Amino acid sequence: MKDIYEVLRKKQAEQAQLGKQIEALQTAAEQLRSVAHMLDDDREESDASAAHG
Repeated sequence: MKDIYEVLRKKQAEQAQLGKQIEALQTAAEQLRSVAHMLDDDREESDASAAHG
């Protein structure tokens, strides 16, 4: 039979690792969102110059 405290320690370690992964994904999502915003701005400027030129 497994020691309940060992199982608990393993689960807590897994939870901590998942927490770190979630934070990393949230950071990446924020960075991608800002890049996507800049790309949208570039596209709008390109569309505007094509319409005027």
